[in-house]
Amino acid sequence: MSAEAIIFMATAVILPLLLSEFGDWCPWLAKRLTRWTAQRLGDAQAAERYSEEWLAELAHLPGKLSHLLTATSYLIALPRIRWSLRATRRTAATRPSLDELLPRQIPISWDSRQVSMSWAPQVEAAYHLLRAIVDDNPQVRNRLHFLTGPPGCGKTTVAHWLHNEFVREGKEIHYVWARAWINQDRPFHVSAQMRDRLIQASQGVDLLLVDEADQITVQALHTLRLPCPVLVLARTCWQLGEITHFPTSAGVVVDMEPIIDRWRAAPGAS
Repeated sequence: MSAEAIIFMATAVILPLLLSEFGDWCPWLAKRLTRWTAQRLGDAQAAERYSEEWLAELAHLPGKLSHLLTATSYLIALPRIRWSLRATRRTAATRPSLDELLPRQIPISWDSRQVSMSWAPQVEAAYHLLRAIVDDNPQVRNRLHFLTGPPGCGKTTVAHWLHNEFVREGKEIHYVWARAWINQDRPFHVSAQMRDRLIQASQGVDLLLVDEADQITVQALHTLRLPCPVLVLARTCWQLGEITHFPTSAGVVVDMEPIIDRWRAAPGAS
């Protein structure tokens, strides 16, 4: 057999067969390489998460060779991803706890049982506040929202309902009793260091609920500008002098009337 015939047979028959066989092996090799790369991340949870994400990405790729090329790109990115994961772990280890900076003092009566809101204004208030709090718009998300009214208007019931809803949805809600943190009897200087620590600690919080706030509390919260949504519960009874004005950048403000006034305003009420 001449050299020309051998070359023709190699290029026309053997080479296509080898390429076809190699193509069939590409998806299998890609999966093995992807799992091997994920296991070298140095974190079991991250390895499982990345492995699932990468394998799902491979499954949606067209062709066969693209699987292997993509798996190779994961391997090339391995050092960068490992460095990023280590940096994240170091940041999480040094990040201050919000419980340390603002101790929780959830009322004993706020259990996980269903809260009944018997007044239409309570339901309406909860709807408006919840819609604003869960808004993903960054220009709205970190605003101060207010639920105000005199004693006995039902704002505590609304706050209790919101608290239970967030807990039920698995969201992070942090309750603070303002009288144990900032108020007119407890002077507070918002230093740059304190602000930085509070901002870091509140990064993953879905709602900071500040109860029994006064004007000093509102001023401090406005100065801090925390990255999480903040719901402020405050009295607006002028005789008590609790809160007189809201920040210009305030979000939703719901002012509830006293229950006794609603009784008087109801048709047929004596």
